[in-house]
Amino acid sequence: MQWRRGLLVGGVAVWLVVLAARCHLPRQAVSPGEGPDSTSVVYVVKHGWHAGIAVRRADVPDGRWPVHGDAANARYLEVGWGEARYYPGQSRGVWGAVRAGAWPTGSVLHVVPIQRSVFDRFGRETVVRVPVSAAELEALTTFVAESFAVDSTGRAPVAAPGFYIDSRFYASPLTYHVFNNCNHWAAAALEAAGCDASPRWTFTVGQVVRQARECGTLAQREEE
Repeated sequence: MQWRRGLLVGGVAVWLVVLAARCHLPRQAVSPGEGPDSTSVVYVVKHGWHAGIAVRRADVPDGRWPVHGDAANARYLEVGWGEARYYPGQSRGVWGAVRAGAWPTGSVLHVVPIQRSVFDRFGRETVVRVPVSAAELEALTTFVAESFAVDSTGRAPVAAPGFYIDSRFYASPLTYHVFNNCNHWAAAALEAAGCDASPRWTFTVGQVVRQARECGTLAQREEE
């Protein structure tokens, strides 16, 4: 009996090491010493367990994001990342959560075009305003760009309909698991935007919001 317990513990330890080693989010942190002069802002929006990053469409260079042409009239684009089946709602519940985190699976990005302001679109969610320099904005938009899968034409394949009539889920090449989850991605996006974030140790959306508030301003609180 003792040897079985030891075998189980050893197996779990190996599983944790393998998953941790597979963390491979694209890294786009700004080098220390680059100027802090603010040229724009981005917004962190809390959606339940997920967080999205909203960027002014005009601040994303043409051709950088392979979905730019799908939202030609948008003022902002909000992007979130998550597990390929759980995030769009194709696999939910306890089993869906276990399947999404227990071993490496695929992933998708949810892109929401915003025609007016972020606050008009997400009037009930917590929103944090984060100022960014030109270099930080460059790093952030590049980080997001590397999270999209592209086909032979350079476009991002649509993976599923979005949560809103004008939003879509797009395929991502990144691997999802418990040590590489949606909040790791959001924290890595904040790190690219110049925040003192800790992507590897960020597991909850509350941690993402706290890290965003440390380098930004709480602009809107979630309605109870």
